[in-house]
Amino acid sequence: MEDVRHIAEERAAHPRQNPVGAGFESERKQAKNALIKQIDALDGSKVRKIAATGDTPEDDRKLRVAAYCRVSTDDIDQALSIHLQIQQYTEKIKSNPNWRYAGCYVDDGFSGTNTAHRQGFQKLMKDAMDGKIDMIITKSVSRFARNLMDCIGWVEALQNHDPPIKVFFEQENLDTMSQTSGIILFVLAMVAQEESHMKSEAILLSIEWRFSRGRFLTTRLFGYDKTEVPDGYGGTKKILSIVESEARVVRWMYSTLINGGTIEEISETLTDMAIPTGGRRRDGTLNTHWSAEQVAAVLRNEKHCGDVLARKTYTPNYKDHKAKKNNGKKNKYFQPDHHDAIVSRAVWNAAQRILNSRRYGHEGTYLPMRVIDRGLLAGYISMNLTWAGFDYEDYYRASQIAMGLLDEKLEVDISTEYLPEGGRRIGGLIDDRGIAQIARNLSAVEQEIKDELEGKAADDDPARDTEADTAAFQVVNGNMFSRLLEPVISITPNGVTFNKCCVARLDPAENVEVLFNPVERKLVVRPCTDDHPNAVSWDPKYKRSAPFSRALYSCMGWEKDYTFRVPCQRIETREEGSEGYVALVFDLDNFTGKAVSRRMEETTEHRTSEPEDSAREEAKSYYYPPDEDEPQEIREMEERFRQAVEQNRKLYGVPVFRHESGARGFSRDTADLDNDIKTEARVLGEAPEVDASEVNSLLDSVRHDPPPLQRKRDIYPEHITVDGN
Repeated sequence: MEDVRHIAEERAAHPRQNPVGAGFESERKQAKNALIKQIDALDGSKVRKIAATGDTPEDDRKLRVAAYCRVSTDDIDQALSIHLQIQQYTEKIKSNPNWRYAGCYVDDGFSGTNTAHRQGFQKLMKDAMDGKIDMIITKSVSRFARNLMDCIGWVEALQNHDPPIKVFFEQENLDTMSQTSGIILFVLAMVAQEESHMKSEAILLSIEWRFSRGRFLTTRLFGYDKTEVPDGYGGTKKILSIVESEARVVRWMYSTLINGGTIEEISETLTDMAIPTGGRRRDGTLNTHWSAEQVAAVLRNEKHCGDVLARKTYTPNYKDHKAKKNNGKKNKYFQPDHHDAIVSRAVWNAAQRILNSRRYGHEGTYLPMRVIDRGLLAGYISMNLTWAGFDYEDYYRASQIAMGLLDEKLEVDISTEYLPEGGRRIGGLIDDRGIAQIARNLSAVEQEIKDELEGKAADDDPARDTEADTAAFQVVNGNMFSRLLEPVISITPNGVTFNKCCVARLDPAENVEVLFNPVERKLVVRPCTDDHPNAVSWDPKYKRSAPFSRALYSCMGWEKDYTFRVPCQRIETREEGSEGYVALVFDLDNFTGKAVSRRMEETTEHRTSEPEDSAREEAKSYYYPPDEDEPQEIREMEERFRQAVEQNRKLYGVPVFRHESGARGFSRDTADLDNDIKTEARVLGEAPEVDASEVNSLLDSVRHDPPPLQRKRDIYPEHITVDGN
């Protein structure tokens, strides 16, 4: 015990330098301590530095400095501002002995939220990346770009360039090469973008307010100029006033189109006569080359008949400023008789209907609507299968009036109605009665369902029981039956075709007339003379009828992924042993459909193979549907059942259970059936005729007194003409 006490006293008197446990250090810590000792032992006295030859102090070289200027509008008030900016930056750069003037890049009348369409900015960036610029000066971050991603992206691209290119923002006193510029620039760019967003919303509200009160943003267009007139309250207002020299050209264009001319012929004539379009080429000279698109734009502009339709397009994104056609996303505003008209509304409407029909290969002039307003065929419309000047709503309304379902007259100003959207009506301008659908006669079973929904008591009719017994045998697959010997009409989105059996039913007719009743959903085909304006060659290969099939698809609510067949019934008006009149009746409700698109098949194949593919792969993500109470298998089965029901509806139509004959109402005991079947349709809404001599006189007046090559407002002052290079 005495020896142990002696050892303890020795350790207490002389403690160790290393801490307890130092002998048990880890290998990583031992390697770290060894590395520290190695660095401390390094001697750099023999190392010699070789300076980089490429790095030249900024004070010793002249920087190539360029300026960037931009204003968001091309108003005459801002033209002076852009000119003063150019002068200021030019003097500032040239007065600095360490700078060399590298040019001034200008965007006059461009928004800052998108750099893609700014030609001056794009040229500036290209020259900078090509090594022609060392520094860029601009007024502020908002002048450079109002889009956060554009601003940050371009600044980083300039910083990463070899050598780096700095941007100096005067208003913020910010140099992008400083260390603290990154976060400051990010905040300023974000503020500029949000400021642009707020301005955009304010402008949209202002436009909505202006349009709702009839104050439209009407710009100058061919045939008109904007002039100031007293507003009656001590001030002035700008209105569209007719420029007579250009108005003669506009009248000639409409008259030529109505007389059968094409837009290509009109454009060639105007180009040969060197008539200015009102625009300018890139070199600043007036443009005298007319394209077919420019002619169509003039003929489609509703302002030429004195009307104004505002908000035909809108900009959904304030950043890219890409305009989209307004198909109901935004409010539209229409005001008829807003200013003096160059052509009458009847001429303008006729031109729109002709242009609509030209898309489907129609050649010729205006074709009026022909409607039967008496007898058994009251409400049937004589169809020209190549004419697209009327929509399904036009046919439906005319049929309703002719059948007495609407208390209106057939002379309902078809030639002077409002068609502001290229010959199409605006939904808000149509009377509700004009487009109200009248359902066809319901079958017995459908009537029972309707009575049950309305709370009516069911009738004890034995006929209904009989129909209920046969209901299960109504819908069958049409492929089980042969159509070779059945007279049918085939309807596709591209046209209609009568098969050979159908043609044989009216043999030996050479030309037929097709009658369509959109209310009763029936077609009648009857023989006609060769000189009939709507005569159709009685040939099973006839397929030029896309406008007609479009009306049929709209009437029936069919989808264009399907084709349809409708059988016919032959009616005769002759007595036994005598020759009479023969016609064919097609009941469109008695159709059979066939899918022509493979999109549904591809979707089905994809869905059947998806579980196998997902089973082979390891699950990497999860999704919990909103309702977990119902198993996934039940939901999938319900979805497949719903799709099957929808597909059967498209293929076979609405079940009609003991469908009545397509020739319902055309029985032999009907009084004067022969005359009723032969009743001719009367003409509605004839196009305004333009005499050929009048068209020629308009053209001669244009030749002798063409529009001036320039106007006062087309001459730009020299002090605001800026070279973007």
